[in-house]
Amino acid sequence: MASENVVLRAARPEDCGEILRMIKELAVYEKMPEKATLTEEALRDDAFGDQPYYRALVAEVGSNLMDGTKLIGYAMYYFCYCPWLGRGIYLEDFYVEPAHRGRGIGTSIMKEVAKIGVKHRCNKMQWVCLNWNDVAIKFYKKHGGKDVTVEENVTRCSGFV
Repeated sequence: MASENVVLRAARPEDCGEILRMIKELAVYEKMPEKATLTEEALRDDAFGDQPYYRALVAEVGSNLMDGTKLIGYAMYYFCYCPWLGRGIYLEDFYVEPAHRGRGIGTSIMKEVAKIGVKHRCNKMQWVCLNWNDVAIKFYKKHGGKDVTVEENVTRCSGFV
């Protein structure tokens, strides 16, 4: 991992403001800032309430005792179920601040989510990537990911309940 002191850990309720900041940074990069309407309160309730809807890891870097630590990346994931394979883990969102990329932090985050999946006896890990995001596609392929949209003959749909 990076030469700086980066720690991966489970997110805590007090991290939600910084996670939301990074979610909005990612939304700008993905050219959809208006879609990021989630509030810090909802983010906190949905992860740390009575019935958690997602879990998160954060990447934290410490500079010194005076400055404390700063979150520089996160991954949001949840468990899912495939009728053919059984248990799965879905990587919903994944981000490392641009200034900290290229140092192995993203690789460490992906590996940690995969380890969590193995620990919970998941049979696969899934995620979605924007088809124009060549940097992310290259990263995922480098780590064994493959585009299954043609192979599995799928179209991703979305709607509101």
